[in-house]
Amino acid sequence: MRLATLPALCALALLTVGPARAEPLKPERRIEATSDFAGKKGKAANDISGIACRPPAGGEWRCLIVNDESKAAQFATLTQTTIKPERPLPLIGDTAPAASGRQPAIGCPKPGGFGEFDGEGVAYADRSFYVVGSHGCSRHGGEYRPSSFLLARIPPGNGQAGAPELSWRVSDLLAAAGEVAPYLGKPLDAGTNGLNIEGLAVVGDRLWLGLRAPSLDGRAFLVGGSVAELFKPGSEPATAKPQLLAFAAGAQRGVRDLAPLADGRILVLVGPAQDQEVPYAIVLLDPADPSATRELGELRQRKNAKAEALTILTEERDELRVIVGYDGVKNGEFEEYRLKLR
Repeated sequence: MRLATLPALCALALLTVGPARAEPLKPERRIEATSDFAGKKGKAANDISGIACRPPAGGEWRCLIVNDESKAAQFATLTQTTIKPERPLPLIGDTAPAASGRQPAIGCPKPGGFGEFDGEGVAYADRSFYVVGSHGCSRHGGEYRPSSFLLARIPPGNGQAGAPELSWRVSDLLAAAGEVAPYLGKPLDAGTNGLNIEGLAVVGDRLWLGLRAPSLDGRAFLVGGSVAELFKPGSEPATAKPQLLAFAAGAQRGVRDLAPLADGRILVLVGPAQDQEVPYAIVLLDPADPSATRELGELRQRKNAKAEALTILTEERDELRVIVGYDGVKNGEFEEYRLKLR
């Protein structure tokens, strides 16, 4: 009897174990904001939730930043020591927009109005920026707000940025994403483990959605789909089967942001799936071999600061320069880190 149950016990242990651990990370420097990012009611933003940057030019990076209580994203210029907020870019208005696909019917506990975009992830690929909403019920009221169930693509235009293209089809992917699909439209608490997105990466035609929740048996999840299908003209839903990728993140941890490497591997910022007291860390994930996920370092605890934004500045053979931004503090209080890949 003991011999018969041993394989099952070993399998359970593998599911609940976290990625291989690394030394705690120490920031190289603070990146100071030269002015305030736009927050609610004319105040400085204290809810930065995503960042992505174009490749550098002349020692500067052109970046797009989102916070999760706005209808807009905001451009910024990043240097070695400062980040300069620039003009906001409206993503939506006050009513449901024209968009690819059709507005989803989501079974959140309560209906809600068309409000903020609730941007949670930003990506850059092939000269375009992408921004994704949370695709979850509102955190405190459990409302279905259609405005947070959109994906935006911002193409280049007139040397700055073109008008955002919008899609409803991310919900089609989530509703077909295997074991995480039943959590779509559930409340965002530890008891129900409701699905919501907090990370975004684009690699070729593959768009990866990083899920903060659900967290299941120590695993976090990415859902992958085709950029071309998500933005194809028309009102038809996405029909291709999404790719569901599970990896060991540690108990009660989910994805807080994503940043792709040139070779297709992905840096994953992981942290509490809800509000648990578990550490934030950066892990290296290979979509071709998620079992080999490796932690590159744990972030230090900061009072009232939640690590929610990650982007890569430079990539060398065995080292990355990245910046991390924080929700809960003024203007994200961005920090630079160096990560060893070997």
